[in-house]
Parts: sequence; C-alpha cells; structure tokens
Amino acid sequence: MSIEAMKQALEALENTLGFTGSREIDSATRQAITSLRQAIAEAEKQEPYGYLKLSNGKFYHEVEGVPDLACNPDYLPLHTHPQPKREPPTPREVKDVLRATGLLTNSQAWDAAEEVMKLLAAHGIKENT
Repeated sequence: MSIEAMKQALEALENTLGFTGSREIDSATRQAITSLRQAIAEAEKQEPYGYLKLSNGKFYHEVEGVPDLACNPDYLPLHTHPQPKREPPTPREVKDVLRATGLLTNSQAWDAAEEVMKLLAAHGIKENT
C-alpha cells in the first residue's frame, strides 16, 4: 500500500470517530489509527525503490531532474515492505542435511559441509558467528 493510500485510510478513520455510537468500534478505530500512523512514519523513513509516473503509468527506478517530489505530483514514490533477514545455514545444518541422505558417513558429511561453507563464502554468503 502506498503512503498516500495509508494517509487516505487514516483520514477516513479519523473522520468516523464519534459517529458510530459504539465505544468498542471507536476503541478499535483508535487502535487502527495508531497503527496506520506508525506504518506511515516507518514508510516515510524508507527511500522509495522507484516512482510511478501518473500521467503515463510507467515505472521508473530513478527519476532524474525531480529533486523535490512534493513539488512534482506527477511522480508517485513506491516503497517496499522490509524484507526479513535471511541467515545462511550453519556448518552443522549443512552436515545434517548431507548426513540425512544416507550416502555419506559422519566424517564425510563434515568434510563436505566445510566445502559447502567455502562455496557460500566465495559467493558472499558468510556464516554469522
């Protein structure tokens, strides 16, 4: 969801407060308002990964000559959700998978796990210690 869409939803929720006649609904609405404000603040901290030009519907990864998007409403900044941190496997996890095949002895699996870890490191995937 874009920041603009979240702001529209926030405004709509704020406009309903007190009109429902239900304390429970107003309480739930206040919780949703708080969550949306937090999500908006978090999204605004992130750099957009690209822009959507509204006049032609085309996606641009970078927009040259548009230093202040607040002054140029033709471009809508697009943000992503934070991606979960991915951890590489440990040598023991690699060994356990290799050993589970039943094709290698424990010693062979450890040797193979060391080679797999070297291969991962050569590709920039290093074990966290």
